[in-house]
Amino acid sequence: MKALFLTLLLAFSCTKYASFERGAMGISLRPIQMPISHLNEIRWDVGQRRENEVSQSFTFIVDLPRVRAEDLDFLTSERGVDAWILRLVASRGSETQDLGSLYAPFKPRRLSRGMVAGVPKSVTLKVFYAAAFASERFRGFKCPAFGHDRKINGLSVLGEDREFSLSIGQAVPYPEKTQLVELTPSSFNGGNRLSGEYFVEIAAFNSTKKTVLSPFTRIPMSVAVRGEDVVRVQSCDGIHQELK
Repeated sequence: MKALFLTLLLAFSCTKYASFERGAMGISLRPIQMPISHLNEIRWDVGQRRENEVSQSFTFIVDLPRVRAEDLDFLTSERGVDAWILRLVASRGSETQDLGSLYAPFKPRRLSRGMVAGVPKSVTLKVFYAAAFASERFRGFKCPAFGHDRKINGLSVLGEDREFSLSIGQAVPYPEKTQLVELTPSSFNGGNRLSGEYFVEIAAFNSTKKTVLSPFTRIPMSVAVRGEDVVRVQSCDGIHQELK
């Protein structure tokens, strides 16, 4: 019991919270740390007898900024910031693609039957191949949609968990559709090929007015899919379950 108490005490005492710094250019929040962890490939047994294996998706966890409750209250009351918004960007050679965004409110959300959803300390992102993104039904196919035959070869976290800052400024409309963070992983469609590097960018957000109140800042860590192998699923030749 003493050992457990000591572990919890050390964990609490080592938590580094971001705080406000006021300058000529306005308010900045620092130091912020958002490490990436728990990177995993989700595999998919396919073929008429489930005799082959391809990749369905990959998942990873990103920590959210640690900010004291009173500072979050100040952000909301004085600056109109009530959430963080995270944007996922894929870089493939010279091409960069915005895969979408999600937002995490500062305050607990009230659910049905009086239940309250807690404020998340981290978010889980799941990047699907297009063949599996559409629905659970598509993910149950023995013969993947769109002739999917790819298996991830090399998956890693790049960069270091360095500290950075976020500047709070004027509100700018954010017209893009964004998804609310839920208990389940937030899903993104990576397309027919997932090779490339995936970056997470964060900004201050007003979830009611749909405005961002800081520039999107890219966190120091990223996820890399170094390559893909082609898997011949011979028993699925000529079969297109998505058309049935």
